[in-house]
Order: sequence, then C-alpha cells, then structure tokens
Amino acid sequence: MNKQVGFTLIELMIALALGLVISAAALMLFLTASRSQALQQGQASLQDDANFGLNTIIQDIRLGNLNTVQSSINDLSTYGGIVFRSSANAVTVTGTERANLPITLIGGTVAQNLLSRSHGQTVGSAPQWSGISNINTFSSDQLTIQYLPQYIKDDKGTLATTDDVWYGGFDCEGNNLEFTLAQGRQVIVQRYFLRADSNKSDNEPNQPLALACDAGYYPLDGSPTSITGFGDAGQIILKRADHFRVLYGIQNGANYRYVDAATYLALPAPRPRILLIQLGILGRSNQSVGNDSTFSDSQVFQVLDQAVKIKTPAANSPKYARQVVTQTVALRNTFGERGQ
Repeated sequence: MNKQVGFTLIELMIALALGLVISAAALMLFLTASRSQALQQGQASLQDDANFGLNTIIQDIRLGNLNTVQSSINDLSTYGGIVFRSSANAVTVTGTERANLPITLIGGTVAQNLLSRSHGQTVGSAPQWSGISNINTFSSDQLTIQYLPQYIKDDKGTLATTDDVWYGGFDCEGNNLEFTLAQGRQVIVQRYFLRADSNKSDNEPNQPLALACDAGYYPLDGSPTSITGFGDAGQIILKRADHFRVLYGIQNGANYRYVDAATYLALPAPRPRILLIQLGILGRSNQSVGNDSTFSDSQVFQVLDQAVKIKTPAANSPKYARQVVTQTVALRNTFGERGQ
C-alpha cells in the first residue's frame, strides 16, 4: 500500500480562509491609507491656497489710501482708498459732483460693477462683478481699492535723464509698475472678485470659481478719462473659492459697526468714515477627498455675518474639503485726524 503525503481538505480550507483574512486586512489598510492621504492632501492644499491668497489681498489692502491728502475716507473722498463711487454714480454736493475716482474718468472702466459691490445690489455680467457664488441665498461681494505707490525715481544707472522712470513695485496681477517721467506717477486701482475658472476638472461638483484680482492705473496729474488695463478677468490668486464676503468697519462718533457695501451706501449722508475691512472666504480644496462621509453637502458655514449652504452638487460627485478663512484688516492710512 502506497502512502500519500499532503494537506487534508480541512487544512486546505483553513489555509485559504487565513489567506483571505490577511488579504482583506491588507486591502483595508491600503484603502484607509489612500483615503487618509487624499483627505490630508485636500486639507493641505486648501489651507495653503487660502492663506496665500488671503495674505496677498491683505498686503494690498493695507496700501489703501496711501499717499493721499485726506486720511478720513468715505464714499465721497477723492482718491479714497476704498472705491464706492465714480462718475457713473457720483453724488452732487453743493453743485459739485463727488466720487472716489476723479470725475473726469468716464466710460466702461469706471462702470458701477467695477466698484466695491455687495449682495443686494444690481449685478452685472462677467468680467464685471456678477455676484457669482456657489451659495444658495447670497451673491458674492467685490472689493475695489486704490492707492498711490511710494514711487522712487530710477535713473537706470546713467547720467542721462531721458531714461529715468518712476518705479512703484508690482500690482496684484504681477505687472511691473514702471512709468516714464512723461507718463508721471500713476494711481493703482485693484478689485477682488469671484469668477469662473476655465481650467477645471470634469468632475467638480459646482461651478469652478476662483478669487481673482484685476488691476489698472490712471495718471495722478491732469484730467484722465479712463483706467488703463482695468475691467478684464484679471489674474487668479485663490484657485477655488465658493463665496467671498466683505464688511466695512465704520465709526460714527463713539459707535462702531460692520456693514456691507449696499448697507453703507444706504446710510444717510454724510456717511461715516471707514477704518477697517473684514474679509471672509469660503475656500474649497483643489483635490477631491473621495466620498468621505465627514463632508456633508448640507453643512452650514458661517462666513462673517452670513450663514451659508453650498448649492446642491451633481449626483454622485466626489467630496471636497471646505474651510472658512476670515481676516480683519486695519486701514492704517485712514487713522489720522480722528479727533477732528
């Protein structure tokens, strides 16, 4: 009789079962690690982009009202750091038209929807302010500022004066602020707003909105008629943002409060001076975090004074991380003459 050596049927079944358990555990670890990596990458990209974009805006806002004659600003302050009015919506005071931009500036580059705007005001169409947002009940805001850079005269290292220029750094689009002596010093105008981004993924759950900045300039001297380079789609400074909110800190005697542009312009004249700006951005990650149940489509976000919900995304769309980033910016160039 020949002896045969091998596994019994029971031993074989036990070995297969153990193999399946070990394989399942390894697969579970892999899937968990993949989800964790996607979540961490999404959160990291969200925080990096939001902080970078917000810091860029803050640095520019602090320039508002720089090198102007009057420190106190409101909607009628000529060359005022926050731009609420132009010739398109100027107010006549004792027979004189008043606005933040020079009255001689006319046409499309000073349209109302290129100025500081907020929810509750009549929207326009892109590339002007359209109020576009991924929020159900509110339109996004727009902030427009102006400032005169601290120019230095650059002689280009030569004794000749024909090549001398005024140099004032860079605007928010990255343009070099370099002007000939014949052009003279230029006042810089910048606006911050949400717009659709053409560079998008196919599976994004809502409109691919980005926070952009559009910059232009006009001469300080003379009677300019338009703002050069202003009124286009601008450059993106925050790749994904679902909502943008701006509030203005105003002082009326001993009282302080925060209001949006629509509320401020509805106040009785003379409107109070502005000392602070509050920014609120609902940022969204560039990368999907999968279908993590932690991120609910019905989540409520508090963006400054607004409690908002994201518009219902397309069915079975991937989840994205979102975070509210806020900042209060003191307009240091407006703090003078407060006792007058």
